[in-house]
Amino acid sequence: MISCYVIGDLHTVESLCVYITDYPLTQLKGYTVQRPESFDAVYSIKPDIVFVEVAFLSGNNGWLERIKQFSSIILVSENTEMAFEAFEHSAFDYLIRPVTFNRFVKGINKFDHLTQLAHSVKGLKRQQVADSFFIKADAKGSKEFLIKCDQLIYIQAMQNYVLLHMENNQCFSCHNTMKEMEDGLPGAGFSRIHKSYIINDEKITAVEGNTVMLNGNETNKLLIGSTYRKAFFEKKAQKMIKKKAGVQIFSYSRLAVALITFGGCLIKAQVAGEFNIQF
Repeated sequence: MISCYVIGDLHTVESLCVYITDYPLTQLKGYTVQRPESFDAVYSIKPDIVFVEVAFLSGNNGWLERIKQFSSIILVSENTEMAFEAFEHSAFDYLIRPVTFNRFVKGINKFDHLTQLAHSVKGLKRQQVADSFFIKADAKGSKEFLIKCDQLIYIQAMQNYVLLHMENNQCFSCHNTMKEMEDGLPGAGFSRIHKSYIINDEKITAVEGNTVMLNGNETNKLLIGSTYRKAFFEKKAQKMIKKKAGVQIFSYSRLAVALITFGGCLIKAQVAGEFNIQF
C-alpha cells in the first residue's frame, strides 16, 4: 500500500483525496489546505508520496527539503509553465489541474513500478554481499578469514564453536552459534538439516532415505534430523523433475489377447441375437 499526503488548495485536496481513497494501491494518510510552517504532522507519518500544490512553493521551502528525505514529491499546478519547478525540486511527477483519475493512476503505477525495481536491485546487492563473509578464527578475534560460499560444503556444530568444512579439505573454526550462522547465510543456498549441520545445497550429490551426501564423498554423508526433515524435502521437491503420466503401451501378445477376447464377445452376441439363445 502506497501512503499519500496532500498539500494544496481545497479543490486539489478534494479531488486527490477521492482518488487516493478509491484506488486500491494508495492509502490517504492526511492533508492540509494551508502552507505548512513546522509541519511536524507529516514528518511523523513519513508518507511514500506527498502531493504539493506549486502555489505553496515560495520563499523558504525548508519544510519541503526535509520531506524529500523520506517521501517522493508530486507537484500539482494549473498550467505547464511551472513544470520546470518539478526539476528544480527533484519531484517524482508533475500533474496539471484539473487532475484526471487516469493521470493520477499513471503516476501511482509509475511510482509502484520503480519502487519494485529498486527493491529488486537492493535484493541483488544483498545477495552479492552474501556470496562471502568473514569469520573470527579465534576467541580474541585477532585473525579473520574470508569464507566464500561457493567453497563452503557444510557447517558442523561442536561444543562451544562451529566448524566450517571447505573444499580442498580445508576447515575453519569460529566461536559462533548455529543460529548466528544460519541467520548470516543466504537462505536460498543453504539448508539446516540437523541441529548440528547446515549444508550448502549446491554441494548435494545424493539423497538416500534420511541421509544426504555432499561432494560425492562418503565421509560427508550426513543425517537429516526429524525436526528439519519436512522443510528440507519440501525444498528439494521444488527441484525435482516430475514424471508425467504416460499412455499405457500394450505388448503384441497382450494386444492380440485383447482383440481375440473382444472378437469372441462380438460373435457370441451375434449368435445369441440370431437364434435367440441365452448364454
